Amino acid sequence: MIANRQGRAYFLADGGLDEAAVSQSREALAAYSQAVRLRPDYAEAYNNRGNVKSNLGHHEEAVADYDRAVHLQPDLADAYINRANAKAALGQFQDALVDLETAISFNPDNVFAFLNRGLLLAELGQFEDAIADLDEAVRLEPEFERAYIVRGSVKSALNRSQEAIADYDRAIGLNPDNSEAHNSRGLLQVELGRYEAAVADYALAIRMRPGYAAAYNNRGVAQAKLGRLGAAVDDYDEAVRLQPEIAEPYFNRGNAKERQGELEEAIADYDQVILRRPDDIEAYRNRAVVKAELGRTEEARSDFDRALAIVAGRL
Repeated sequence: MIANRQGRAYFLADGGLDEAAVSQSREALAAYSQAVRLRPDYAEAYNNRGNVKSNLGHHEEAVADYDRAVHLQPDLADAYINRANAKAALGQFQDALVDLETAISFNPDNVFAFLNRGLLLAELGQFEDAIADLDEAVRLEPEFERAYIVRGSVKSALNRSQEAIADYDRAIGLNPDNSEAHNSRGLLQVELGRYEAAVADYALAIRMRPGYAAAYNNRGVAQAKLGRLGAAVDDYDEAVRLQPEIAEPYFNRGNAKERQGELEEAIADYDQVILRRPDDIEAYRNRAVVKAELGRTEEARSDFDRALAIVAGRL
């Protein structure tokens, strides 16, 4: 029996606005619409209405409002920053960069322009340039915890783990209740083999944010590294309950179930991974191994063949 499968961590994506926030946003949208009807030259109202539309996911409509805002007030840096965010959400990354550069030209002390450009550059894989922008954000506002978290994530992508941990330490020092910083630091603790420290970070993240599915999944990974398979499965169960659409907890739970000898349950979890990600090579491989252990040779061969076909398609 293979007992050293790798667990997979993930960050929790924003879940969008809840019902109350949507209601408030619609009320704000109506108020700003009334404002621009009364004063068609009110640039700030267009900018603010664009923000509300972006929050509601109406990014193209938001861009139109930001266009109007900068037409009325060409030096309104916030409108360029906000338009960049909306364009980035639409995948218009180069246009978003131009907007952020324009914002910085009008207001070189705007910390959000540097933060957002750093985020965008990181998204484009330009990590060193991203760090330069995030360094500037930190210089402008040394107690801006978000800048440390983002810079930590970029340094982590560059395998500068100790520097990344220092950034998360700084963010946590500024705000001990920052669940994202604890989750992110926990990921690095696992990479460095500090599994108990990782479990402690994830526990803090969960205490601060009880619905933090990623932290449950990630704590399960650390628990499994420590051989605590029962505790790991409990964490994966909670991650699945909280975010059933995410594949990683099923994958990790399948690994733990296989290690516990619960082979049919492991296959059921790998089935769920493949349902959500039909081209997940590792899920096919792991399911094939478990089926082979159960003597289901033809099914195992089919899964191995499927994994090889996916690999070939990516070459």
